[in-house]
Amino acid sequence: MSRINYPSPYIITSDRVGSDLVYEDVSNQINGSRTVFNLGQEADSARIFVYYNGLLVNSDVDSFSDQSFTLSFAPSEPDNIQVIYSIKGEPIVES
Repeated sequence: MSRINYPSPYIITSDRVGSDLVYEDVSNQINGSRTVFNLGQEADSARIFVYYNGLLVNSDVDSFSDQSFTLSFAPSEPDNIQVIYSIKGEPIVES
């Protein structure tokens, strides 16, 4: 299990964050002109966090749909984009 260091209240591992959040690296979709990025599962648009080169960039997201989001810019290689989100329809676990 790999750990990625981001300034976040969550510990990010290979695919799960906290108890109900999913981590996904969509950097392999970067091609220099693409602005729409696809997710592997349907995301709850109220609980999605997009990181560009380690910085939270939700203000640069033009729109969210169930399984994709659109950035206001087109990243280029070797940039990276990671997403942390709650799966749509999964209840939020309160501790």
